[in-house]
Amino acid sequence: MKRNSLFILFISLFIIILPACQEDEWADWKLKNDLYMEQLIKDHKGIDSTFYMTNSGLCYQVIIPGWNYNRKPSKTDYVKVSYTGKLVDGSVFDSNSKVILDMTELVKGWQEGLTKMNGGAKYRFYIPSKLGYDTLSTMTDIPPHSTLIFDVDLIDSSNSLLYLID
Repeated sequence: MKRNSLFILFISLFIIILPACQEDEWADWKLKNDLYMEQLIKDHKGIDSTFYMTNSGLCYQVIIPGWNYNRKPSKTDYVKVSYTGKLVDGSVFDSNSKVILDMTELVKGWQEGLTKMNGGAKYRFYIPSKLGYDTLSTMTDIPPHSTLIFDVDLIDSSNSLLYLID
């Protein structure tokens, strides 16, 4: 009887401790991402004329300004883009070439960043977790609290999906 009680106690402690360890791992990751964004802002804001920060916390860098005819996508448009997504540790979690996306289905950081771009532009987005997936991610390669770094080429945009299909 004592053996069964000890076994149940051991299993109970294991069930309680295991999630706590995993939470600590994510807390460290959150801290690493927060420190990355703080250092990024410190290194660029007011120093680098290609670096911008919005009120929401989105940071972006203009690599190629694009065509200057002032046609920027709206939050309800479709966009044709090429992109590569990375985490702060440099690992690539997603990449795509010439894909058409519905702006309404993108994370807030993408929606905000794309509306700043002209066609033909290339930007680097630094999306804090609150504008990305926050604590919930639909992708197994992206841990909770992740800052997302995207190199984005805006090929074209339109309010009609048919216009963008090759």
